[in-house]
Amino acid sequence: MANIPKAAMRATNNAMRGYIPHSGIVSAGAKLVTKNQSGSRSKGKKKRRTRLTEISRGSGKAIISDGVTVNQAVKKLYEYENTGLSPLEVKNLIEREKNLSAKVLKMQDW
Repeated sequence: MANIPKAAMRATNNAMRGYIPHSGIVSAGAKLVTKNQSGSRSKGKKKRRTRLTEISRGSGKAIISDGVTVNQAVKKLYEYENTGLSPLEVKNLIEREKNLSAKVLKMQDW
C-alpha cells in the first residue's frame, strides 16, 4: 500500500466495519503485512518477530520459534480460534481490504 493518510484509512475501516465481520483483525493483519513490506527500518533497531512458528528443517513440521513462549502461542491461537474463520478466509479478507483501500485511494484522487 502507498502512503495513505490516517484519516483515509480510518474512513475506510469505518466503512468496511459494516460489511466485513472481524474487520479489526483484518486491519491488524494488513498493518503487519505493510510493516513487513516497508524497508524503511532504521539501522540498529532489532526487527521484532511477528511469526510465532517456523518449519522444522528435520521433520518439516511447524514448531514454535526460538524466543517465543508457550503463553504467547496459546494467546494467539485462542484469538484466531475466536474469529471462526479459516486461514483461507483470513487471506481473502486481507486481500479484499487491500483492494478496497486501493479503490478508496483511487476515488480520492479522482
